[in-house]
Amino acid sequence: MNGNQTDNLAWLADNPILNIVRRQYKLALQGIHGLSHWERVEKFGLFLADATKADKTVISYFAYLHDSQRLDESEDAEHGKRASEFVGELYKSKVVQLSPVRLQQLQFACRYHNERKMFDIDDVTIQTCWDADRLDLPRIGIKPNPDYLYTETAKKFVAIEHKKS
Repeated sequence: MNGNQTDNLAWLADNPILNIVRRQYKLALQGIHGLSHWERVEKFGLFLADATKADKTVISYFAYLHDSQRLDESEDAEHGKRASEFVGELYKSKVVQLSPVRLQQLQFACRYHNERKMFDIDDVTIQTCWDADRLDLPRIGIKPNPDYLYTETAKKFVAIEHKKS
């Protein structure tokens, strides 16, 4: 998968990762952290990346892996850590094929995506991953707070959505 890949269906057809993730996922794929959430996170992430110039490959992997190790739909504080470790396993088995820098970005983004604090991080790819996930909070009745978003594009998107409601 190249860094400019934006076609979700082509990526899924060419990459076995979705089947692997689906087979090992412990919760209902139709749940609030399941497949439709992963797809929306990817769409948000790719949309944001057009403006932020974040790495679209990392964003797509993040979308399908960040919640893949959840054991509970509500409280599961360790799922980010488990997702980061799962990424490492997939890398070692050559399912995830990334440069060392991209691997580090993906693992960090997965590991810390569910933290309730803001990180002082200047990596636009990690910021875009986290913002993409937060932009999907309305699925659980939460309006994203711009104070917890990193990218200007995500903040503008939230401001427009807030004006609509």
